[in-house]
Amino acid sequence: MATTPCPFLDRLPTELRLHIYSFALHHSQTITISTTELVGKLPDVVHRLYGGGRKPYPCIPLRHEPVVESQYNGALLSSTTPAVTHIGSSTTSSSAAEVPQESHEHLHTAHVALLLVNKQINDELTSHFNIPQNRNTSLFIQYPHGLHVCRTLTPHLLRQARSIHLAGTYLPTDFSPARAACLHQSFGKLAPTEIKYNGDRRPDSMSQLSELIRTLFGPTPTHDVAKFEMRIYYPGDDSYSTVWGDDSSPTVVALRNICCGEIAIEVWRGRYGTGVYLSAKRCVERKRVVSTVWRRLEEGMSGEPGCGSWVVDPKWPSWED
Repeated sequence: MATTPCPFLDRLPTELRLHIYSFALHHSQTITISTTELVGKLPDVVHRLYGGGRKPYPCIPLRHEPVVESQYNGALLSSTTPAVTHIGSSTTSSSAAEVPQESHEHLHTAHVALLLVNKQINDELTSHFNIPQNRNTSLFIQYPHGLHVCRTLTPHLLRQARSIHLAGTYLPTDFSPARAACLHQSFGKLAPTEIKYNGDRRPDSMSQLSELIRTLFGPTPTHDVAKFEMRIYYPGDDSYSTVWGDDSSPTVVALRNICCGEIAIEVWRGRYGTGVYLSAKRCVERKRVVSTVWRRLEEGMSGEPGCGSWVVDPKWPSWED
């Protein structure tokens, strides 16, 4: 049985088709990926989560939903004053996220839909974003829940990423009440194992971070980015040992999975926690070079920044190549 030729594929040149595809894809210079807590009356929140046959997105905290915002939004990355989404209210707080009023099922899936049309379109899109000049987007991803959203809902955005920036807080799974007493009041007293998640399933953050970094700096990298940055805060006055001694520590995971590249580490030690800034970029030669410096982190006292606010770089969304 003969098939009807498709004028879109047969008559239009590839360059024009790619231009048409661009209208259905992200062309923002910056994209922020995170989750926000839904705040409002219980019936409004329940309708947002379950209305129209929807289900809460799995492996993120209860009453949260994914957010993929086509601009930089530092509140979506914050560990101390995180963005929230107000439901059924015309008022918003200063930390509220300007997010679309739609469910995660409709968030930015055009790229995936185009890839599934046929092999020719899939090949054209894949080849287009494999060209370094066509990778112009900086992804700002909250750790750990934004990382889960990126890896499960929007992994296709990595194809157009020129740089990737992670920011968040790490608490070990064996976090104890005794250690919680050492935390600054900004972080509360809940251990990670006490946080309730949609579907009663926690995200596998260690595996997701490992997979991401291997696609950038593994033996056979698939994404060519100009720079990878990670700002992770370890709360607690005895948290320095967690940075290096915990196998699930993001710092340890990153170092374990970067096979070759230039790695720069800044360790910021303070009264209430430890901040680790790690940046990496490709080496011309296939080798691994690591440099580390230690700095003093001043936070939590009168006139100083709030504890944990260090994770959001005040220079963002600007960054140095």
